[in-house]
Amino acid sequence: MKEAQQTFIDINRATIAELTTLRGIGPGLAKRIIENRPYEKIDDLIRVPGIKEAKLQELKPFIRLEEKKTKPAPPATELGETETFVFLEDRNERQDALLIILGGFILGLMIIMLRRSNR
Repeated sequence: MKEAQQTFIDINRATIAELTTLRGIGPGLAKRIIENRPYEKIDDLIRVPGIKEAKLQELKPFIRLEEKKTKPAPPATELGETETFVFLEDRNERQDALLIILGGFILGLMIIMLRRSNR
């Protein structure tokens, strides 16, 4: 005999209709749950008017929070984010700094040392 697959409701994304499928959640409480978003942990539901500890414990087996997917920071494109290079004395020093940043620290230092030894 196959077991029924458990479905969970993500409290940060569920609609009123989805939330009202949970036992003890009516349209009014579902609306308050949505108004109090976002939730970082399931226990944060306790701050919603109408949800006490007993109701929270009753809901826990049926709700979840989807993990946040963080985006990597975009590369610096504004002048304010790259102004450090303005203070380097000449063009070669700016190129050396970029070489270390973009090419890797050790490789960049080796190339800089070779360049300077040939000056």
